Amino acid sequence: MVEIYFNVQSDNGSITDEHALRRWSTQYLRALEDRKDLRIGSKLRTLMTEAGFVEVDTKMIPLPLSAWSTDQRMRDIGRHSCANMQQLLRSLALYPLTQRLHMAPYTFNALVNQAQQEAADPTLKAYFPLYVCIGRKP
Repeated sequence: MVEIYFNVQSDNGSITDEHALRRWSTQYLRALEDRKDLRIGSKLRTLMTEAGFVEVDTKMIPLPLSAWSTDQRMRDIGRHSCANMQQLLRSLALYPLTQRLHMAPYTFNALVNQAQQEAADPTLKAYFPLYVCIGRKP
């Protein structure tokens, strides 16, 4: 099982509450908190164990939003995922922010545009936690 937790993090701690990426995450999570458990990724081990799986293993992988990693493999992943992240920031948040939080279209576009710029900035070292959990049926 694979789940992304859309609470943006920074590998060097440089993203603050003032950044559009943090505001995007905070508002996205707030808009959906009463609809679904967006932290489900961190609970996959428990859920799979309760479902009867054995030899359950979980891992959190920082999914880079741009090519900032010193590890070549992760840098390549960040480079390839950058364009997807640019589209994701707008498409994933459109309904929750405009319909559930009643954000004005102008405000939404301004937030997303700034968040997209920050996501592409390698100095911020932004990532989304990606949870991977595997197990086997006995």
